[in-house]
Amino acid sequence: MKIFVAVNGRIVESLGDNYTPTYTRIHYIINELKKFDDLEVTFIPFHQYRKKNAWTMIVNNAVKTVVAFYSARILVRDRPMVFFAYPVSLVTVQNRAIFALSKLLNLKIILDVHDTIEQARAVGAPRSAISELTEEDCFKNASLISSSIKGPLWEHLREKYSVNDEKVVFVPNAVEDSLLARFPLPYKSVDSRFNICYIGGVSKNRGVDLLVEACSELHRVYPQIKLIIFGCYGEGIAKELKDAIEKSGFIIRREVPREQIPSSLHDIDLFVMPYNPNEIYMSSITPTKFFEYIGTGIPTICTKGETLMDLVVSKGILYIDYSVKDFRTAIESMIGQPALREEMSRELMGIRRAHTWGERADRLHGAIIDMLNSKMTGEKD
Repeated sequence: MKIFVAVNGRIVESLGDNYTPTYTRIHYIINELKKFDDLEVTFIPFHQYRKKNAWTMIVNNAVKTVVAFYSARILVRDRPMVFFAYPVSLVTVQNRAIFALSKLLNLKIILDVHDTIEQARAVGAPRSAISELTEEDCFKNASLISSSIKGPLWEHLREKYSVNDEKVVFVPNAVEDSLLARFPLPYKSVDSRFNICYIGGVSKNRGVDLLVEACSELHRVYPQIKLIIFGCYGEGIAKELKDAIEKSGFIIRREVPREQIPSSLHDIDLFVMPYNPNEIYMSSITPTKFFEYIGTGIPTICTKGETLMDLVVSKGILYIDYSVKDFRTAIESMIGQPALREEMSRELMGIRRAHTWGERADRLHGAIIDMLNSKMTGEKD
């Protein structure tokens, strides 16, 4: 069974200095699929200049066009299944043409959904890179949808685009085996140290403002507290929040490639996942960072997002309401109970193997086999 991956193959080959969880998902899902003996996975690596000026934009576009011609040749010659990472695969006109060709050739289309046009509104970005018409085309014409999204947002999308449940498999984000190997033993508390960590963007609805306020209040009582943020500022972030972070004596913000983050996590005592669960998008996604938290075995506080609460039931995760008071109360209880933190860690160590990229690829591989064996294979909903 042949699968052609319509993304830049350099992402599959190496994450390099990539910062985004989107590329992380593509990298690990495809590499895990390559391990199956019954799958032949191909892709085309190509160079793109990062510096943006008129010349590099022309060169980048020319390269993408050449790659599209080679991709089209593979589709016509080999008639493979075609894997699109949504939305990143569909932001270029060249890949949208490949999608159209896949439909024309009646090829099986695998659409791996890691975000939707709802994301831009949820995190305060000015607009989505994908139009609603493109999203509808992708959802309706995919033969198999592998979705990292569930909950209320997925129900909305399913009804909006009349998606047949039989062509959908839930494939949450996950953690890589290499991170598990870096943390072979449960967490152990250290006297006079309490480092809190958040990994991800600092933007609308991510709850960083509430986390900063709660930690600032606690720092007055517990001066050993440090809040470490791995992430960059997003669109429309309030100046007050940025100033509170940058001018603080106990908050440390870093921007480092994702591959370098694990080596910085051995001194963390508590992870926090502070997303606003009252926002439908935030309550429906399965952020990569959440599973990376689990992978370290370090105790974690998480707001009550519907999808995550359904997916991960563990005493190693403390689910709380979305308020400064609840953040403050939960963190303070963790400070005063090192034995509880260690027990939470042992709980996480027991479940983390169930949330690896290998397990997620097993789900997708099984769905691919079912799709090919199904009498509904040729139907497009």
